[in-house]
Amino acid sequence: MKAAIDKIKARIVRIVQITVAVIAFSVLGWTSYSVVHYLRTASRFEVQALTISGVNGSLKRVTEDQVIGQAEFEVGTNVFYADLNAMRERVEKLEWVRHAMVQRVLPNQIMIKVIEREPIGLARIGGEVYQFDADAKILGLDSVSSESFPILDGLRRNDVEGNTKRVAIYQKAVEEIGQAELSEVHINAAGEVVVVSSSDPLNVNLGTSDFRTNWIRFLQLKAQIRQQYPQAVRVDLLFKNQIVIRLKDDDNSGELTIWDGAKKSL
Repeated sequence: MKAAIDKIKARIVRIVQITVAVIAFSVLGWTSYSVVHYLRTASRFEVQALTISGVNGSLKRVTEDQVIGQAEFEVGTNVFYADLNAMRERVEKLEWVRHAMVQRVLPNQIMIKVIEREPIGLARIGGEVYQFDADAKILGLDSVSSESFPILDGLRRNDVEGNTKRVAIYQKAVEEIGQAELSEVHINAAGEVVVVSSSDPLNVNLGTSDFRTNWIRFLQLKAQIRQQYPQAVRVDLLFKNQIVIRLKDDDNSGELTIWDGAKKSL
């Protein structure tokens, strides 16, 4: 008899526990629904303004109006309904925007911070001159950039991988030689770097590495080459123990080996 009573009591306790749990979850669910409904419908959470800024303050190459227009956001939309990722992706399609960060500022603002692209060089493509940045992004000329860059020949439209490699080589060559020293940098498919000095139209092939070392070799021999070979248009320093000059640029018939390790003719 006692065992039966204990069994009934245990069943009642279990029923009470289940009932309490169901009530608690129902209250929690209703409370959550009410909170979410309030957050998504209350007028105090309707966006009244978009705040646009550069990471370091003001913007230089894009305007607030351009960012707001590209964001395609309607003022008055509930702040919690705003698709921040979609807004970021649209803003990053602007030519001069490298990255964008979009965040909610409660109760009623959206903040967009923009990292702008910074040009590091000029590129000649199809006879036109453009700017490009460290990501090898080809950019139009802007009125803000005042720095003078060597012109890079070798970039191709829609060749992201190839352009990325050439820009990295360009950066290395300019860093090792000095930006002020160079007028043009030509990079071929093999990665060979041919530079033109700011003060001399002679084309100098520095090879694929040791740009500074080969540039110094050229500077040491420049006066002598100009004096003995005034018709020279190109100097090749591809090989450590050889210097070749080209007297005309239409074929290889004018090439001369003017120094090598064995002959030591210069």
